[in-house]
This record gives sequence, structure tokens and C-alpha cells, in this order.
Amino acid sequence: MAEDEREERLRDLNASPLNPLPALVWLVILALAGIELVLWLGGQGIVGGPEALGWRLTALQRFGFSTGLQVWMLENLRLPLLHLVRYPAYSFVHAGPLHAVLVIVLIAALGKAYGEAQGSIRLFLMIFLPPILGAVAFGLVLGAHELGWLFGGMAMVFGLVGGLTWWRWRVAGDRGARVRAFGIIGALLLARLGFGLMVESGHGWIAELAAFAVGFGLAAAMAPGRWAALRARLLDRG
Repeated sequence: MAEDEREERLRDLNASPLNPLPALVWLVILALAGIELVLWLGGQGIVGGPEALGWRLTALQRFGFSTGLQVWMLENLRLPLLHLVRYPAYSFVHAGPLHAVLVIVLIAALGKAYGEAQGSIRLFLMIFLPPILGAVAFGLVLGAHELGWLFGGMAMVFGLVGGLTWWRWRVAGDRGARVRAFGIIGALLLARLGFGLMVESGHGWIAELAAFAVGFGLAAAMAPGRWAALRARLLDRG
């Protein structure tokens, strides 16, 4: 027994001090943290000189998503790459360190859970597709009424929550467990409300709820065996 305990302690000492996250989650976290660090150092006057004080505002204007730009693209039937890049890029620019840290912590936890359950390819789609379509929905809802800006990774977070909610709902054993599967989105909405009162205001919740819906539907569409079952159904009808 003593020998077993000694081996167990040695395994604990040799364990990695970092949480074993999927590689894609690490890449996203490093990108978020790196961008925020550069913007913060510039804002503090530590790097970049006097011009760096405006780096964050410049980044928000250059990479933030604008409803006005989407309206312009739809009205003129033009899709310049300069503006299309905003759809994935807005998730990587934040209002400040608190905003970025909250997103990083949530993506680390949610990305680890979803990646371990569903694999790397599904994780990649779940991280990037919901916030892109969330921005599209944000622009369609607000575009006809007012101008609005979207930035930060909360839509990315809500997309992952949508995917995890569907997965927990699917594996739930009874009706009560299926209802509880939606508890995570309820808790996140409350946290989002409190955070919005402190840091981020506006109509960003539109993109976030749209990203949740996209994540939920995307997870269902990517479920193992779903395409094979759909193909078999179509062949039977044919």
C-alpha cells in the first residue's frame, strides 16, 4: 500500500502544472492574451511611444464589426476583404484587460470541455462559426435602425456554450437532466448582465444569443452519425 501511495505522489509531482487544453484552445488564448497585452502596454505608454496611446481605439475601429459597414455591403452588393476580415477578427479585440481576461478564462474552460467531448474539427468550427454568424445577425437586427459596434470574444463564448448545452442535453438521462442542461446558459446570461453593467454596454447580447443558437444547432448538425443517418433517409425516400 505504501508503495502504491509513493507512486501516486510521484505521478502528481510529474504532472504538468498547466491545464491540458486542446492545442486550438491554447492558440486562441495566446492570440487573445497577446493582442490584449500589446494594447495594454501601448495604452500605458510602456511601448510604442506617444502613438501607442491610441492603439486600442485604432484596433477597435479597424477590426471591430460595424452594422453600418454591413448595411453598406448589402446595399452595394460588395464584399471587400478589408471589411470581411472584421467578422472573425472582432472577437480578438477587447475594451480592456478585464474584458479580455473574462473571455480567456471562459474559453479555456468551455473549449477544454467541448474539445475533449467532440474533437478538434468540431471545436474549430464551434469556436469560429458562431461569432461570425452572430455578427451577421447583429448587423441585420440593428442595421435598419441604428449604427452599432461589436467587439470582444463573448460571442465566441456563447457559441461554445450553445455546443456544450446541446451535448449535455443529448446525453441527459431524463427530462429533469435535460432541463438542467440549459442551466449553464442561464448562469452565463446573469454573469453577462453584471459584466455589461460594469464594462460593456450596448446591444452585443444580440450577437451573443445568436451565437448560442448557432452553436446549439451546429453541435446538433455535427453529431456523430447525423450525416450518415440523413443520407440513408434521403436514399430511402429516393
